[in-house]
Amino acid sequence: MTEMTSVGLDLQESTRRDDTFEDLVDIKARLNKMTVFPSLLWVWVYDVLSDIYDNHQAPASEHDEEVIAEGFTLKQIFDMLWLDVDKVGLNMDLGGEIIEEVIYDWMRDRNILVSLDNDGWLDD
Repeated sequence: MTEMTSVGLDLQESTRRDDTFEDLVDIKARLNKMTVFPSLLWVWVYDVLSDIYDNHQAPASEHDEEVIAEGFTLKQIFDMLWLDVDKVGLNMDLGGEIIEEVIYDWMRDRNILVSLDNDGWLDD
């Protein structure tokens, strides 16, 4: 078999590509060892959950409309989602935007993510 050439890639980009490939090999191996199914969905959901948690911390900025309620840790929220996951209805077919919205709605329903202004905007 002939070695494929890296036409159009400079050394830096070629190295980045190769490093990414190795990272993906490692990630896939680790995903295959996870005891949840589908493991990739759990990684995706955790990533969304973590981003929401990180981006909605109090004290809020002037542009924030919601914050994580006081006293919740990311681990506690994950544990709650673990217990509720069958009721939440997440699956890979939903796509990224819908998965994110489902998680936002679940967090609101569980009073994890709370409105800063009680003007009823979430009821619209």
